[in-house]
Amino acid sequence: MRGLRRLLSFALVLCVTGAAGFTSWDRWWRRAGPSNPGVSCPAVVGAGHRVPFAAFGVHRVALIGDSIMVQASCAIADSLRDVGIETFRRAVIGSGLLTGMDWLTQTRQILRTERPDVVVAIFVGNYYPPLARDKSGALIAADTPAFYRAWQEHAQLLSAEVHAAHARLYWVSPPPITIAPLARAVRLFDGYRTIKGDHILFSGRVLAGPHGSEIVAKQTCGHRRVIRVSDGVHLTYDGGRIYGQQIAHDLTANWGIFTAPQPC
Repeated sequence: MRGLRRLLSFALVLCVTGAAGFTSWDRWWRRAGPSNPGVSCPAVVGAGHRVPFAAFGVHRVALIGDSIMVQASCAIADSLRDVGIETFRRAVIGSGLLTGMDWLTQTRQILRTERPDVVVAIFVGNYYPPLARDKSGALIAADTPAFYRAWQEHAQLLSAEVHAAHARLYWVSPPPITIAPLARAVRLFDGYRTIKGDHILFSGRVLAGPHGSEIVAKQTCGHRRVIRVSDGVHLTYDGGRIYGQQIAHDLTANWGIFTAPQPC
């Protein structure tokens, strides 16, 4: 329990909101190394010096979510920069819609101060103590009907904040996760798909095998590369790069723009 509390405190400290420099990848599960390099790009990635190609008034994009978004966010931002879009990387390691971060308040602040035209979200289901409570004050146990109901309610409230700011919200499918408890990610994503007025990106499929199965390696840049780490959840550098570039491609394709993969 003490170690978990330290993790949550560390995650909040690493919140890129308001960070002026860089953020490092989560070292909770293992040391950084060839398959787990540090995430190292600015919290705000400018639109570059090219003439903007952004269509339909999309000039600023905010990225929110948990560690999976952190791992993909640099590749997303690099791709969006090349088509004239500024990106704000605001994901927080270990956070979820019910615990670890007040995403309603945080998103409201992001919308007010950064004025994104689009918000892109990845939330796979982190749920750490202290547990959330329902309206009667009772603790909400993980993976119960009350848990899924509360998570969906918060997703809808988050959506309402984005729409109230006249921005668009895109929910991104996670890579396949089969290990408990984050195997719940699929069910949670299905809930996001039902929210009226929001958009869905099925980018997680780029890291899936046949029939949507989880795979640990795939062919990329002319070589077979490991894309998932041993914890069954997180991504290697190549996994984050592939996933992030796919997200950027799927996102901009909605606006008639097509991003090009970054060099390997």
